[in-house]
Amino acid sequence: MLRTVVVVAALLCMAQAHAQVAASATLASDYQFRGVSLSDGQPSAQLSIDYDQPASGWYEGGMMSTVRADARDAVQLLGYAGYARRLGADWSWDAGVRYSRFTGAESYAYTEAYAGLSYRQLTGRIYYAPDYFGFGAAALYAELDTSHALTQHWYLFGHVGCLRHGGDVASDHTSRFRTDMRGGLGLALAPWDIQLSWAAVRGARGYDLVYDYPAGADVRRSAWLLGVSYAW
Repeated sequence: MLRTVVVVAALLCMAQAHAQVAASATLASDYQFRGVSLSDGQPSAQLSIDYDQPASGWYEGGMMSTVRADARDAVQLLGYAGYARRLGADWSWDAGVRYSRFTGAESYAYTEAYAGLSYRQLTGRIYYAPDYFGFGAAALYAELDTSHALTQHWYLFGHVGCLRHGGDVASDHTSRFRTDMRGGLGLALAPWDIQLSWAAVRGARGYDLVYDYPAGADVRRSAWLLGVSYAW
């Protein structure tokens, strides 16, 4: 854990000296991930770093976030790498792989591959994980994200996603599908960004430990979310 913090701190220092590196720190009222609160409905602090190589098309990055795993405080460590290419002035595509793990709960680590297509402010992606959250079942997740500028500083944003969980869900009385939605209003005052949104989830019934994430019983719910980010 200490080694990870040192590495991230070093990369953040690089962000001030290299134009292709960007970093941000976020404080969120609740860390919701695909319709499930990874922080058990509590506030979460996050640190992200992204590195882009426009000439070659390759990009990579990572994130650290406070979470709650098995009713205990933990940290999620997420890293990703991918390749992106433009298809004209408005279209682009990308593909890559992500790896996520949790301190103190290493058995929930998992890897997923993804591919996406973007048109202006609209982005769609499909993710595939052969062993989602380490529960021995595959999962597919499709999402669509968009944003629309209202003024120089104000903007609207929206998200919809659908998760299909594999494995034997009938014997555990668990839904195979879950749909999550999120929409809200953002205020961009560089380097600050503030977002207020409403998040909702549908089709999420069954046991949490069977379905995907090892969290409490009331983590799949509709809620108002507030996030404040500082980028540099």
